[in-house]
Amino acid sequence: MLDLYNKSDLPIEIAEVINEYEKGPHWKLMDFKVQSIDKGSVSLKLPTREEFNNIKGTIHGGILAALLDTTMGMTAKTILKGTPITIQFNIQFLKPGIDEPLYSKSKVIDVGKSTCFLEGHIYNELKELIAYSTGTFKVN
Repeated sequence: MLDLYNKSDLPIEIAEVINEYEKGPHWKLMDFKVQSIDKGSVSLKLPTREEFNNIKGTIHGGILAALLDTTMGMTAKTILKGTPITIQFNIQFLKPGIDEPLYSKSKVIDVGKSTCFLEGHIYNELKELIAYSTGTFKVN
């Protein structure tokens, strides 16, 4: 996959979401890359590295959870005004992630006045499903 966006081509409110997330220390530490973004959907790339591995040599589940939580939170921000916080997060680990880039996708399932329900997926380079999640995000 290639980076599919150019910030100058995006609506200002979507570009502002990217700018806000890219400033965060967590974003920089993980080295997330936006693949695509639109109102209600986000795709990110996580270039993996050895420090992300667990004792079995596969990507630690906490890293996968962070990728999904960030992808879904960013997606919620494209819909809700304010900064969304995770109030519920559920993840199923389906396959181990190995030392290769991982790709996450998230989309909005339902939205209320201050909450947003989303689902997220992580795929490997072979487009195999690694993890599936749902989450609810809220703004005050």
